[in-house]
Amino acid sequence: MKETMTRRTFGKLLAGTALSCDWMSHGTLWPRGPIAADSDGRTIFPYGTHVYREPHLPLDQFRHDFPILKKLGFNMIKIQEVWAYDESQEGNIDLSNVAQVVSDARQNGLRVYFGVTMENAPAWFWKKYPDATMVYENGQPHNDPTQFVLPTDGKPGPCWHHPKALEFGTRFVESVGREIGKYDNIEIWNVFQEIAFWYERPGHLGVCYCNYTIAAFRKWLKTRYASLKELNVAWETAYGEWEEIEPPRMFPKVPPMIDWRYFMDDEYLSYSCRWKADAFRRSDPLHRPILAHVGGITMGGAREWRYAKEVDVFGSSCYPAWWPVHAWDSTHGSAEKPMTEANQANHEVNHVLMYFDYLRSSKADGNIWAGELQGGPLTEGLNRRRVPSPADIRRWALSCVAAGARGLCYWNHRPEIFWHEGYGFSLLDWGSDSSERATEAGRVAEALNRHADLFAKGVVPKSSIGIVVDEDLFHFAQASQQDVLEQLEYTIVGNWKSFWHLGISTDFVALPSFPKDADDYKVLLMPFPLALSPTLIEKMKTYVSNGGVLIAEACPGRFSNYGMAIPGAMAPGISELFGVAHDGVFLIREPNHGAKWTIVDLGPRDQRDFQILEGVGPLANQSVFPAFYLQTLTMNGASPILRYGKEVAGSVHEFGQGKAYLIGTLLGHAGPAYDDWRNADFLSAVAGKAGVKPDRPGRLRRRRRILNDHQAWFFFNERDSLVQETIDLEGNRRAEDLFGGELPLHGGTISVEVDPLDVRCVLVRS
Repeated sequence: MKETMTRRTFGKLLAGTALSCDWMSHGTLWPRGPIAADSDGRTIFPYGTHVYREPHLPLDQFRHDFPILKKLGFNMIKIQEVWAYDESQEGNIDLSNVAQVVSDARQNGLRVYFGVTMENAPAWFWKKYPDATMVYENGQPHNDPTQFVLPTDGKPGPCWHHPKALEFGTRFVESVGREIGKYDNIEIWNVFQEIAFWYERPGHLGVCYCNYTIAAFRKWLKTRYASLKELNVAWETAYGEWEEIEPPRMFPKVPPMIDWRYFMDDEYLSYSCRWKADAFRRSDPLHRPILAHVGGITMGGAREWRYAKEVDVFGSSCYPAWWPVHAWDSTHGSAEKPMTEANQANHEVNHVLMYFDYLRSSKADGNIWAGELQGGPLTEGLNRRRVPSPADIRRWALSCVAAGARGLCYWNHRPEIFWHEGYGFSLLDWGSDSSERATEAGRVAEALNRHADLFAKGVVPKSSIGIVVDEDLFHFAQASQQDVLEQLEYTIVGNWKSFWHLGISTDFVALPSFPKDADDYKVLLMPFPLALSPTLIEKMKTYVSNGGVLIAEACPGRFSNYGMAIPGAMAPGISELFGVAHDGVFLIREPNHGAKWTIVDLGPRDQRDFQILEGVGPLANQSVFPAFYLQTLTMNGASPILRYGKEVAGSVHEFGQGKAYLIGTLLGHAGPAYDDWRNADFLSAVAGKAGVKPDRPGRLRRRRRILNDHQAWFFFNERDSLVQETIDLEGNRRAEDLFGGELPLHGGTISVEVDPLDVRCVLVRS
């Protein structure tokens, strides 16, 4: 190549090469559906690592590294393209750099996971359309024109309700789709990397309060409510015209906030995915699948169900070492009791499984990826965390796959170069073409791709238990004081951990997928359902009436979904379903006057003394550790099952063909906070009556992926010592370890050893 060749002429040369290659003329196309395949039509498990974003490494570095990645066992690389860099002058779209990376990847037999970062808009755009910025509630624009991808990928970016932002953004994405789409090794398009608004300035109610968005909000409200009168009834307002409606600007604890946050968090961000996805669908000549991924799930919310509808594949970032142990947890480290390797490893694995259970539940067809998986040490400014060991890499990757991931991409192949994340995250260090963690990642890649059909297509069996999450409830808790949201999130996590402690995998259920009967889920658990809509209450009644078992924590429907108190502290539908009337609700202390979540008393009777709730009647052998709330009940057709002294604090009611349990406290806190798992045993007793069985062979816990007669069994050892168990093959006749080697059968069983704090995968066939 001549030194005088410019980036733009080089890009044109590459584009021309892509158009004239033999693989195009012979019609050998790469896959168009969400299941990846090679050029011969063989299924692959997409397994890659991130290599490119602005400011990028020298292009020669990629030419050097791609053969290394291929030799390690990787079959994919990831590119994060940035609008601001590749259209620095209006209309002059220069894709030569990314085109060269795509071309070099193709020459090394690597496919490309290609993402666009549209929130980082060019300088000319901001200069020409200054009113395209997002706006805070006080009218102040989010005026941050810097072009650096860090720290927020340009978020919140332009307001896509601005017509010119949408016009020029669409033009750019379609250009990428047409030009980069000529390459057959594009595997998938990522239209939103870590879906979110970042950054909402502290003390503000968020974005966007520009005229375009408020107009769109009013238009959306007209589809949500049949009339202005209906809206006024719901909100307890007195608007005379639609144009008078404004989102809350000063105080969040008002009914319109529920709709406003839903519009921005669910509708707007889904729209941000949709217009980019549609632009690729129009422009990509080979119609590759579309992906978007979140930075992490919104515990207790349901926006992921909305995002997942817009794309073919839904993903999440996954940085296990970045998830701190909650300050309330009994395993939280301190100067007196430092964090142990066992506690840290189990915490990380549990969160990977839980997050991907959440993600998988939100995507009806199960097409989920680990969009970014930690590959190296975390860096935060000058702080550098531990270098992941091969055991970390293996645990994290296998946990993602065990929970349903059908593709996986590390972040990233070489150390970050940009300031805040400098020297971090990489599988390979500078000056070295090998590392223990990269070798282990490659070993996992090769093992998964020896059984690519099973892991790219195999499903996680549907659980018998669903934990209910609700976006209105999340927004209600979010707008309340912070401790309400923290209580909600903590009890959800604790209940998930309780079921996993028992060896029961758990799905998550949102309003759009709420089941009609027990054929979908035998048991549903509703964590801290403090605010409920009439629609959700009716769905609860239908589910139980048709044979389902519903367990609700304290105070279901104490407020409407718009935050309005209910006369009698319990909606009529709730009283009917649970067969009780509300008696009282109190805060309850922790054991030995603990103060993890307990407020400071202002007076001697502010809180009830801690006391274990004792089982009675059909659950006389059980007990419950209460946390935060204590609700007492008056029976109105139900039977008592728990007592606080002489007061009833739990009930069961036969409603139609099913049963409704109301537990007058929060069940999720006790296990993780006090290492007291009696509430898990209580849940096991209730679920067992409904026919739910754990999948826990001895001291191990098991997850499954299934494709026809081929199964992957993942065994989790949470102990810091080796565990050996005899496993029933359940009629299967062959068994082998994922990493190679037959496992001898002994009368229909195999002996499985799992190293301390490890995950082992065994493949079985009939």
